[in-house]
Amino acid sequence: MSSKSAVISVIGSLNVDLVTRTPRVPVAGETLTTESFNTGFGGKGANQAVACARLSRTQKQASNKEASDVEVRMVGAVGDDEFHEGFLKSLQADGLGTKGVKILKGKKTGVAVIVVETGTGENRIMFCPGANYDVQVEDLVDDDAAVVLFQLELPLQVVLYNMNLAREKGAETIINPAPAIPLPDEAYRGLGHLIVNETEAATLSGIENPTSWDEVASVFINRGVKNVIITLGGEGVYYRTDKQHAKEQPGQIVPARKVQVVDTTAAGDTFVGAYSVAVARWRSSAQTTEFDLDSAIRNANLAASLTVQKAGAQSSIPWVDEVSSS
Repeated sequence: MSSKSAVISVIGSLNVDLVTRTPRVPVAGETLTTESFNTGFGGKGANQAVACARLSRTQKQASNKEASDVEVRMVGAVGDDEFHEGFLKSLQADGLGTKGVKILKGKKTGVAVIVVETGTGENRIMFCPGANYDVQVEDLVDDDAAVVLFQLELPLQVVLYNMNLAREKGAETIINPAPAIPLPDEAYRGLGHLIVNETEAATLSGIENPTSWDEVASVFINRGVKNVIITLGGEGVYYRTDKQHAKEQPGQIVPARKVQVVDTTAAGDTFVGAYSVAVARWRSSAQTTEFDLDSAIRNANLAASLTVQKAGAQSSIPWVDEVSSS
């Protein structure tokens, strides 16, 4: 790819998804006949990397290995089992660089068991980390990365160590801290972008029943976060910046798009991917203007609204021309 491409490095998990679709979740001791079962490739890291890749190029560009203005690299680990070869080929077909994905001998690729209720589209996920938890605490940040994107499906010390390195190397640092666990203060100092849902916001802020999202955002901004984004499902997306906070201005809400929900799997990952692409393109520009947070969130909302209308994880993530034509 062109050396002028803005590089997004996604340091995160790679899982095989085992997906069962059922009209409802069985109660304890009950056996229930389901509607379908499928396998696919996922993991929050890989899903977000695929979203970054697809939302920065067309499927034709990826198939023809054409250069894009954004280069996306996946960094993580898989096992030397029956899954890894197909997984890496699938990522490469989406235009992703996979040199940063290690194949660990004697290890199993991570697995996510996903149950989707067909009536509501809601999902329940059980995660077995496998090779993801064998990623070592070492420098995984490419020196030329414009954006480094993290989640919490790798060992916490790996994430914290590389978040600090990313900031030291001058990259825009984004974290989607899922699954949510309380983070030390060092995770927030100088953090460019924090993207959380309502549950994660409560867990990480320590405010279980907030009276306003401004109250929650203030906690994160006071810890050192520059841009706080809280996804609110059907209510839309809330955001507040450190500059708004300094001027005592309230945060803003971008309304959700009203669509028929089929499956919410990977919707949040699509949002994060689209948002990260916007940040990368801003970083590769002259940066004569401030990052247009509102515009980035609106576009990410649109991309995520297309994802929830399809079943599956990575298979439901749209390409950039699908979003632009909607």
